[in-house]
Amino acid sequence: MGLMGTQLEEHGFWDYTTPGAGGMENYALDDYMRLLDDMAEAGMNSLFITVKWGTTGYRSNLPYLDQLPGNPIIESDNDLLREVIEQAHKRKIKIWLGAVVSIYVVDDFGGEPYQTTNNWQGGLEGINIGDYDGEHPGFTERAVEMALEIVKEFPELDGFEVEMEGCSRERPHREAPYNAWARENDRRPFEELGHPMEGRPFDVPEWRDYTTSVRISVLSEIQSALRSEGFSGDLSTILETGCTDYTVGMEINAEMFHEKCPDWFGITYEYAKWRHRSEMMGLCINLPKSLGIKTMYLPRGVMTWAGEWPMTISLEESWRRDVEDIERHQPDGVWWFGSGAVGQGAHVSVDRLAVSGYSDGPAARRVLINATKQLGS
Repeated sequence: MGLMGTQLEEHGFWDYTTPGAGGMENYALDDYMRLLDDMAEAGMNSLFITVKWGTTGYRSNLPYLDQLPGNPIIESDNDLLREVIEQAHKRKIKIWLGAVVSIYVVDDFGGEPYQTTNNWQGGLEGINIGDYDGEHPGFTERAVEMALEIVKEFPELDGFEVEMEGCSRERPHREAPYNAWARENDRRPFEELGHPMEGRPFDVPEWRDYTTSVRISVLSEIQSALRSEGFSGDLSTILETGCTDYTVGMEINAEMFHEKCPDWFGITYEYAKWRHRSEMMGLCINLPKSLGIKTMYLPRGVMTWAGEWPMTISLEESWRRDVEDIERHQPDGVWWFGSGAVGQGAHVSVDRLAVSGYSDGPAARRVLINATKQLGS
């Protein structure tokens, strides 16, 4: 059985054009063309590009989206990304664009984020970037506006992704809206759940169901708006997964999500292949597939982000373990996180790649691509 066809419907890379990510934000057209050629030669057929994370990586007319100088796509007035999409399609590569709708540069977005950091890497030091959740005034309306703008700016894209990073955390200001939901759904009040700061180490169903309902509301509004404007491409969102020393978990009630958003793909991820490997694959792939969710798996690609450096295992060993797990569990699709950075940032550092024995990001990418050739053999 080959790599494409019945085993993986989509296979390729996931990366970012947003300042500070350490991904594509420094790519020139030649860098993109080398990536597309490498993918085409390997038989890869899907490329995912996040154009909005903590900062914005495309030219936007929305006043609350930052437009930091020096970004090649912004400075090209989006023509660079349009050319990438055109060239990808010539190579029969599907293009997804994604947006994180919960994190913004505070000076542009305004309001009171529940958390603010100013120690991002990649030249963003000192810029206040805030995390917002779905109850924030105007959150849904702005998320819809951004989604509509992106699909209009790039009408040839094949799929669109919405990420609500950090939107499942418990914060004091969420007590009132949670309690209103709990009364309507005959669930325990907030004060009876027990809070992390009081020592509760595990999630509870009520809180997970509540935050899932908030996400479903936002996703449904986005889907309705996009479909009404004629966008017919695929839709996806991240089902956040993770583990601690003693637990594995998913921040979304996957069954509830699929019931209310049956057309959406679910994206799961795992980067620490040295912890709870089997259990995480059950959560990331087996669970959503068993529910009928189209499951896209997002493993570590050319990515050097880790809690500690050097990592517990090498990049090459991480790739080998993921290839093995992909063969065993067979997700519907795979995007390798990190396509071969040419700079420094949060997700990947060329300095760390050098320590790992790679002259640059594209060199690491080619080793990774070679490692995937055994999939399906």
